Amino acid sequence: MLTQQQLDFFDRQGYLVVENVFDQQRIIEPLKAEYSDLIDDLYADWLAEGRVTKDPKDLDFFGKLLEAYMAGCDWFQPMDISLPGDRIQLDTPMHFGPAVFNMIRDSNLLDIVEQLIGPEITSNPIQHVRIKPPARDLYQDEIRAHITSTDWHQDRGVALEEADETEMVTV
Repeated sequence: MLTQQQLDFFDRQGYLVVENVFDQQRIIEPLKAEYSDLIDDLYADWLAEGRVTKDPKDLDFFGKLLEAYMAGCDWFQPMDISLPGDRIQLDTPMHFGPAVFNMIRDSNLLDIVEQLIGPEITSNPIQHVRIKPPARDLYQDEIRAHITSTDWHQDRGVALEEADETEMVTV
């Protein structure tokens, strides 16, 4: 649970860093395994298509991600937990597996959110999982927010006007 000092900091600064929210064995490890399986499947398909050439046995998770980036393969949308608002097709991929679902409904997370905005909690459809390759390996002219660093911003800016009075946080 958040302390009064943390709540006051959030009210003053508009953000709060809370460490160790998720249980390593119950949330983090299954999430890592789920995304590891997903990149393995994606990479196997790209390898079969000849889009990547390095043997997957020689690469860890981020090695596969980097190879995919260098080859121009799209891992972002297949690993994201939301559909793109402007380019949805019948075969548009997205990932919302059980480990992701368990993460976003984790009681530790929801208890913190409740302390910040109250008990009426809904999940905004503008949600993402952004797994990025190491910055040192990005092309110098890379500008895509889902690939490179994302500047501080407020997601509230993309909400409808009727939501202006809604208490909203991003976690």
